[in-house]
Formats: sequence, structure tokens, C-alpha cells
Amino acid sequence: MSALEDLTRTLDRLLGAGELRGWVVGVADADGASVRVGGTRSPGGAPMTPDTQVALSSSTKPIGGVLALRLVELGALSLDEPVAPWLPELAEPRVLVGPEADLTATVPAERPITLRHLLTMTPGFGWVSEPGPLADALAREQVAPGPFCPPMSPDDFMSRLGSLPLADQPGTAWRYHTSSDVLAVLLARSTGSSVPELLTEHVLQPLAMTDTGYTADATCLAPPLTPEEEGLRPVELPAGTFVDPPSFASLATGLVSTVPDQLTFLRSLVGGPTVLSPESLAALRAGTLTDEQRLTAAGFIEPGCDWGLTVEVRPGGRVGWAGGLGTIGYADPATGRAAFLATAVTVDSPATTTAFDHFWSLLVAGA
Repeated sequence: MSALEDLTRTLDRLLGAGELRGWVVGVADADGASVRVGGTRSPGGAPMTPDTQVALSSSTKPIGGVLALRLVELGALSLDEPVAPWLPELAEPRVLVGPEADLTATVPAERPITLRHLLTMTPGFGWVSEPGPLADALAREQVAPGPFCPPMSPDDFMSRLGSLPLADQPGTAWRYHTSSDVLAVLLARSTGSSVPELLTEHVLQPLAMTDTGYTADATCLAPPLTPEEEGLRPVELPAGTFVDPPSFASLATGLVSTVPDQLTFLRSLVGGPTVLSPESLAALRAGTLTDEQRLTAAGFIEPGCDWGLTVEVRPGGRVGWAGGLGTIGYADPATGRAAFLATAVTVDSPATTTAFDHFWSLLVAGA
């Protein structure tokens, strides 16, 4: 039995137990792609199909990284120059003496924030797990990490974020998520184009990813679900999510896509048709974490793994990431093989955990 067939049996078992409503999974290599489906898009709804769209949530982040690197290649930005000319809100940041300190207990930043800091998630802001005034302020200002695009304009987001001190000196600690929100603002301001326009021109259209974007075809979308005692219930979506273009098109979350589109994207990182040079791909896939950064990455990056430029780097060089609404996708540069799974159930579900555990067998050569 192939790894894909074995995972299909596991997914069907979870479906039969009522722990999943529907799923799509696929693998691809130089010889082609294979996609399997099961269940329905919603309770009593249409069957899942290969063209079913799912919410990528954090699986959006690697796509944002590729877009940024393409714009670097085109000369729009540099990895190591300060971002302050386009993000004046971050021009003179103050840094807390400790993540749990009072918001007034700050020192000047020792170095400017750069695009490289954003791509490696080390600018000094992001997920703050330490309880204290900063964590409270991030939540109050609605700039803390979340599963959907921020509920405000990019300018408002930057004003709120820039009014708060950094948790760490730039380049010293790894903190999840918010870098990719800020990345979207940087790319739009530096080019004068919107993020959806940039994605279409530089990533989606060249790779023929026609079913990926910030809005979905209502007849093709599998709305995300979350577990509860009596089974599964729909995730509560902010008004207009996946229906109307977001006021803030983030690169941390917010895209919808299909498994075939995601296989195309992942293959582009490991030998398939790509929008990046070999040098940019090598930089994207190279680990960057210091010992200090691994401390704040604990809980996100598993032991023995690393972080490249918006992708996790796993042992053997496999790269990719997962999304909290039930997506996971990785590719192996050694084999050119890519795999993507969508359960459409949040990652706090035991069923999604089980499915993700079985996912890794898809990347084994000859599986």
C-alpha cells in the first residue's frame, strides 16, 4: 500500500468517526501529481473535490516570503537595508528591558529593522507568550497574531504596532507571525502596488495558481471547522472573510487555495517551475536560527528543525509550513517531491493532529 493510500484510509476512518467533515490531500513530483478527496465541504453539502478551496491561514506565510524574494531580485528592496524609509512607524523603535516589563521601561534599539529580520521573524515583535503589559497592549490594540487578516487598514495597523515597544532587540529573538503582517505593508508601500496585485503578477500568474487569492468561490469553499463536545462546528469568521477583499491583505494569513495550487507552489521551491533564482531558493531554504532564537521559537519550531526565510527547515532540508485552520505542506529538495494536506478542521483537533502525524510518510521517496 502506498503512503497516499494509507493516509487516505486514515482520513476516511476519521471521517467515519465524525472527527472530520471532508479532506483533500495530494503529492507531486517531476512525474506528475496525484490528489485524493473524501467527505463534503460542509454538513450535508457538496462533495470535496480537487478544486475545493480551503483557508490557508499560516500556510500563507511561505507565499509571502517568495513574493518578497522575487521583489528583491527585481531591485525593489534589499534584504539588509533598513525598512524605515517605507515603514517610518519603525524608524526609531524602543525596546523593552524584558518582555514582561512595564511599557515605559525601554532602551533604544541597537540596530535598524531590515527585510531579513522580517523574513526570519526576528524584528523584535511578534507572538508574545510572556504575560505582562506588552501582551495585554497587543491584544487591546488588535495587533496580536490571529488566524485572519487584521481588522483594520494597513496604515492603522502600523500606527498601533509602532506605538508599542519591541519585545526584543532586532535580530536577537524569534517571534512568530507579525513579521508577515508587516511584510505585506512593506511590499505594498515600496512598490506602490497592492499585495493582491503583487501576488498575481509575481507569483500566482507565473505559476498558474488560478485558484489562490483572498476571496473564494462560494461554491468551492470548504469553511473551516473546529471541534466541540458534540462534534464539529463552523469557525466564527469575521464579516466578509473570504467573500470581500480584506481591508488589510496580510501575508501572515488570509489566502484561500486548492491542494493542486499548493503542490505547484511547493514544487517551485524544490525543482519545479519557479519564480526565483537558484540563489534565492538556496537562501530561502537555509536555516537561520541562533541558540537564543531557538528559545523563543520553542513550541513553534520542533527540536532539530530550523527556520529559513518564512519556511520551516526540517532535517534533510524539507521546507514548508502548516496553518492553524487545518493545512500542512512541505517539499523535499533532495527528491523534488511535495505534499499538501487540508483537513479543514483546526489544529487543536485530535483528528487533525493524527492526520498531520501521518502526513510525513508522503514525502518519503517512492512512497
